[in-house]
Amino acid sequence: MKMTVQTLTLRLATPFRIAHGTSTERHNVLVHLGDGLGEGALPPYYALSMEEVVSYLRRLDLDALLAEDAPPLVHVLDALPPGPAPARAAVDLALHDLWGKRLGHPLYRLWGLDPERAPLSARTLSIPESNAAFRKTLARHRDAPLLKLKIGTGSTKRDEEIIRIAREETGARLCVDANSAWSVREAALFIPRLTEYDLLFIEQPIPAGDPDDWHVLRRHLPAGVPPLIADESAHRTEDAIVLAGAADGVNVKLAKTGGLHEARRMITVAKALDMKVLLGCMIESSVAVTAAAHLAPLADFLDLDGAVHLANDPFSGMRFDNGRITLPDRPGLGVTARETALP
Repeated sequence: MKMTVQTLTLRLATPFRIAHGTSTERHNVLVHLGDGLGEGALPPYYALSMEEVVSYLRRLDLDALLAEDAPPLVHVLDALPPGPAPARAAVDLALHDLWGKRLGHPLYRLWGLDPERAPLSARTLSIPESNAAFRKTLARHRDAPLLKLKIGTGSTKRDEEIIRIAREETGARLCVDANSAWSVREAALFIPRLTEYDLLFIEQPIPAGDPDDWHVLRRHLPAGVPPLIADESAHRTEDAIVLAGAADGVNVKLAKTGGLHEARRMITVAKALDMKVLLGCMIESSVAVTAAAHLAPLADFLDLDGAVHLANDPFSGMRFDNGRITLPDRPGLGVTARETALP
């Protein structure tokens, strides 16, 4: 079966600033496999080049995997060779899309999931340049039910100021994402101070290098602090196992897991370990965000606004309406190309 690969440049409507840096555009990869469509995200703070991803995809021998007497989808996915997670994610999504289209149903229905059971999704706000600009941003999202604040400014004093202003200016539930910005010592001292802000969770407070750091941090935290969610520290199922007992949950993203197949496995294992599941995304088009949204009924928390930040999303799929997501009822991923040409 013919597979085509193309790069996808996504322009952000406004600069997106997090602890890892500021982005005005992102470069992802698209895979077309017959009628199947998939996307893999390459955030600039991951040590992975587009050349590595494209090289893996062009070496992939899908004819050997998709013979006329091809085994069930799960066997095809298990047979994919090791490689960059975004590349595997793009192929995984395209295969799932093709599978759903051939069977004539959306993925969530084939998995027996009820979209009505999906929690509300956070709307993510990047690190503000100034307090005045931040108050204007908060005014635009005054009715949002759940806001995720990017912090990790280099100063815990400034981080707390951002949280305090958000609490003063909005009645939304709040969660925060430090994107690895604090040392273990800083986190141990700072996190207890955040209890007064009634945060839904704190995401990736410390660097991802050593999972033992999470267990050290946990031993130094009092009871009653907001739940801690691992993101950069949790890419695949094995990471959830190592972090159990230290992190309260994991952020499952398709570009980290390598697609829907491993994401479902990671969710199952995390829940078996009594961990919360945050289903997240990168800055992605509606292809990847909609694919993740088919798993939304399995999650405790959602952060699926990646496509909302774009100025040029070339696809339509999942709808994001003030935190409530609505999945398309079309077969497969349910994504369609917009009339405008791909960039």
